[in-house]
Amino acid sequence: MTVEPLRVLVTNDDGIDSPGLRLLAATLSNDFDVVVAAPAHDMSGSGTGIGRFEIDKGVDMTPVEIAEAPVAYAIDGPPGLAVTAAALGAFGPKPAMVVSGVNAGINTGHSIIHSGTVGAALTARTFEMKGLAVSLDQSDPWHWDTATRYARGAAHWLVGRRTGPQVLNVNVPGLPLDEVVGVHWADLDEFGYIRVATHDVEGDRLQFIVRAKESRSDPASDTVLCSEGYVTLTPLQTVEPASFPDVEASDVVDSIASLAQV
Repeated sequence: MTVEPLRVLVTNDDGIDSPGLRLLAATLSNDFDVVVAAPAHDMSGSGTGIGRFEIDKGVDMTPVEIAEAPVAYAIDGPPGLAVTAAALGAFGPKPAMVVSGVNAGINTGHSIIHSGTVGAALTARTFEMKGLAVSLDQSDPWHWDTATRYARGAAHWLVGRRTGPQVLNVNVPGLPLDEVVGVHWADLDEFGYIRVATHDVEGDRLQFIVRAKESRSDPASDTVLCSEGYVTLTPLQTVEPASFPDVEASDVVDSIASLAQV
């Protein structure tokens, strides 16, 4: 009896032409039924957003040729939209997992909430699919092969999980495979590797500049461990309601009403 390979959606926020996306699709196609759906252009910083579109007009979707993925589309929207469309059957059977990346640049710290790469993995979980986000630290040349090697292993581990984390954020140092120090579970950094901002207002224009903070972060954080040559693994949870406060719900709005009467 032939067992059909699991279907995996490969997406990213760097755009359909990103080498990281195409090499990731090629690597995962050795083991999975790969479908590619990614933004037609760079949508970095889109988080879990699906963008704005008119229901009666829909969203432009263009078939593209990727040798390693018989089904591949460029979507006029962010990766969250591509994941949503895949979950609802736009590209055939619903995937079992979404693998997002390989992103050009690491996604560490609590700033990952703004990352379209990580946002795609989190969106997958809202549709009861597993989600894997893979990002690679900058280097010259880029070591995409290192990132895809670890992405392949992480994908197999994640699909085999029945309990525990269903979303995993992976950051890979920009090193050749034989120079990677190891693999390490990592906490989220306070914000991320970009952590200082300045602005200058000239007339009606705001110039906003961000740069890396020079001081060291928590040594157990994803930012620091990746900078030291480790591949970092951080399990993530999707949005869930917090515990209810120990007060009556009416007390919350009544306190505002009493202020209005003053």
